[in-house]
Amino acid sequence: MTAYIHVPTVFLMLLLGYGLLALLISLSQHRASDASDLRIWNLGSWSLVGSFGTLALREVLPNWITALGSTWMLYLGAAMYTQAIYRFLFQRSAPTWLWLVWALGCGANLLLLGLSRHYRVMFSAAVLCTLLLPGLWHIVRARHTQGRPLRLVGVTLAITIVTLSLRAAHAAHQPQDYVDAMQISLGQGMGFLVAFVAMLGAGFGFVLAVLERDAERMHEMATHDGLTGCINRITFDAMLVNALQRARRADEPLSLVMLDLDHFKAVNDAWGHRTGDEVLRRCASTVQAQLRASDVLARVGGEEFSVLLPDTDLQGAAHVAETVRMAVQALAIDNLQGGSIRVSVSAGVASTQGPDGPTADQLYQSADAALYAAKAAGRNRVHHASVLSMTPA
Repeated sequence: MTAYIHVPTVFLMLLLGYGLLALLISLSQHRASDASDLRIWNLGSWSLVGSFGTLALREVLPNWITALGSTWMLYLGAAMYTQAIYRFLFQRSAPTWLWLVWALGCGANLLLLGLSRHYRVMFSAAVLCTLLLPGLWHIVRARHTQGRPLRLVGVTLAITIVTLSLRAAHAAHQPQDYVDAMQISLGQGMGFLVAFVAMLGAGFGFVLAVLERDAERMHEMATHDGLTGCINRITFDAMLVNALQRARRADEPLSLVMLDLDHFKAVNDAWGHRTGDEVLRRCASTVQAQLRASDVLARVGGEEFSVLLPDTDLQGAAHVAETVRMAVQALAIDNLQGGSIRVSVSAGVASTQGPDGPTADQLYQSADAALYAAKAAGRNRVHHASVLSMTPA
């Protein structure tokens, strides 16, 4: 008994599937902070809906219209998918040659209308693979920096490309199975079923990837300072408590450095708040460059920063603070008016070691008191408190 797949049923299933995907993306766009990539993918999905819908009208439209219209919209959908991947990964459009391939493919299909249909199937598979490959390539390259949903998109695109290639090879060896678009045959049915169901899965994976990215951005906004990129005060306070607990269990030293930019209000008054923002950004990046990967820098006030130094005693923390002070003092910062300005920083250091150390608030107050002592002594210097090992009050 000969096996076959009912191709009209496959087309109906794909039409409904891509229609539901397009509706899902339309409903999801308002939840994305930057919906441009999702919007582009949605246009690609609607293009595929139009492609399958055009084929469904082959009984009422001339054959050449359905053949060209469905193929051109199929190419457009694939190009849009790759464009969306570029926008997602690089925040830019796909290279111009991608659209040149789309235009040449559409023109070539017009010239190939007089040939046997299996030749057109082979050519269309080649164009679709060419349009989809750049997106797959960049997903593979970025696999270590992206989450699982985008890797799912890569897997499903790979399945699509392999299936289209096998479909082209099958059309070359079994042309009798590709005489008509709706011809009931195993090869034609399996090709459409696997390729476009896989691409449908890529669409759902892309929606998840966009939503996952936005969730990460929301977490970043909740835990980091938007201007400098440093950890914010709320997050830092929780990290300080956890770091103290770890240090006590391991009987390791822990140090806290409080930093305050000297005369920062005068910078804002003289050069404006945009220059003040630039000073904060440059100073934060300079401080971060002096720290280890395990150290934590936070912006805890307008011009105040805190540095958490695990496994660092008072002497080591004072050395770090002095290194930071000298690095900030050496900065020449653009004042956004054709010149440059210099700033300095004062630092207060506190350290603790032992199982009966201070609370987070006590350590913070000690470092803050040392900072005020540095400012009272003339600024642009480092002061430190004694090692704190007393039992918390």
